[in-house]
Amino acid sequence: MNADNLPQPTTESPNVYGVIDIGATSVRMLIAEVRANSALRVLENLSQAVNLGRDSFLEGSLRTRTIEDCVDVLKIYQHKLCTEYQIPLERIRVVATSAVREAANRQTFQDRVFIATGFDIEPFDEAVLHRVTYLGALPFLQSSPALNEQQTVICEIGGGSTELLVLDHGLIKFTRTYRLGSLRLQKIIESYHLPLAEVRYLMETQINQTVKEIRGAVDMNQPVTLLVMGGDMRLAAKKLTGEDPSEKLVSVHVDALNKFTDAVVIETTDHLVRDFSLSIPEAESFGPALLANLLIAKGLKIETLQVANANIRDGLIKEMAAGTRWSQAVTRQILQSAFLLGRKFQIDETHARHVGALVKSLFEQLSALHQIKPRYELLLGLAAILHEVGLYIGYRGFHKHSEYVIRNAGLFGIGRDDIDVVAQVARYHRRASPGPTHAAFAQLGRKDRVIISKLASILRLAKALDATRSQRVKNIKCTVTGKQVNIHVTGLVDLTIEELELREKSQLFREVFGFNVQLLKSIN
Repeated sequence: MNADNLPQPTTESPNVYGVIDIGATSVRMLIAEVRANSALRVLENLSQAVNLGRDSFLEGSLRTRTIEDCVDVLKIYQHKLCTEYQIPLERIRVVATSAVREAANRQTFQDRVFIATGFDIEPFDEAVLHRVTYLGALPFLQSSPALNEQQTVICEIGGGSTELLVLDHGLIKFTRTYRLGSLRLQKIIESYHLPLAEVRYLMETQINQTVKEIRGAVDMNQPVTLLVMGGDMRLAAKKLTGEDPSEKLVSVHVDALNKFTDAVVIETTDHLVRDFSLSIPEAESFGPALLANLLIAKGLKIETLQVANANIRDGLIKEMAAGTRWSQAVTRQILQSAFLLGRKFQIDETHARHVGALVKSLFEQLSALHQIKPRYELLLGLAAILHEVGLYIGYRGFHKHSEYVIRNAGLFGIGRDDIDVVAQVARYHRRASPGPTHAAFAQLGRKDRVIISKLASILRLAKALDATRSQRVKNIKCTVTGKQVNIHVTGLVDLTIEELELREKSQLFREVFGFNVQLLKSIN
């Protein structure tokens, strides 16, 4: 277990955060201070080998001994975070990736960790993983303008899976998690008991199936830059170039990586442990990880790839430091993803954008009334953009079709729980109010039911204000007098259509808040 020799604070600091990442080959912890410019000052960066992936990928569940090994490491981390650094639990995130997600006894593991440490392991679905991967890579994207001027593929080969993000001129157009991981490859090959001469061929066959899918997500007629993440490639870059990728991108020529990989994949685990100062799990996955990165680069016809010292722990800490809102960069990508989905289903984008602007204004002006956390403003905005995607399927019951599409299409960076909120708010933008006869709504806890009802009622007001679909209601000002919300509209004389629509659409708002809604003309 290695630590940076940096000063450690002895009292609680409001800008210090901790993240623990329970991976397939090791349990890693990052403690960092977030500075005013969102830069991270690393205080400690620890890693301890625990081979969870060996159990999960081969046996399907985690052995008791492995669970206890992991708990022992987490107890040490818990002491360091909570006692030495005095970081409160709300500024600590503990996440687990594919080795835990895929284990049949993952709930037993999560409960054991909670009992021993008080750590509540966060559900870490693919959408969240893509979001924090992007956040981790963002400083390198921002510091290298060339990466925002063409296609950039961000790739990280983990122990159990491969994360892929494809950006076109800085905007994310594709994300995917593939069941291709360095340790998973190694364990599959071990189960075949093949001679060494056939091992590489089998690994290449497995990897190239994924490479074929990756090529389908990239416009091969346009230039492509490959940005790779992960400790295996950082070690390779340092050995091949003599440059340390800790502070900047390091370019590695594919031919040099090819020769290096050829030498590594034929080495025994013992030799790799000795020659590269790796743990046994790290040594087992080193060759497969290099080979996967190499074949992806070749598949994309890349001559030189860029290696970044970025990881999900950086992204997680930055997200915590941002508080209840997503960062501006992440919000931009999430909205881009929503519009891409909307165009696929041929929405009226002009109307969707205007309704989105109206719900933003209503949400902000009525904050004292609804008292919903600011992060839900984005979820309401997504529901506004996508509330009519179901029309592509058919008009009858299209609000229900919209719910289904949103729930299953997948938006960049929005986890399952948040997707459910967006889907249900869109579903309730018309017709019946949320109620106990609706199964998905009834299964929610009271807090979530209240939030969805509040957001849906605001969306209905915004829809009424653009009843003509002409975007003529632009500037609105909300005031509250007694038990009435007044929406003042500037510059329009005749609001008959909007008033009629609001009379119907404001019923849910009255049910939820107990306030009537009145539309008022304000000429000046």
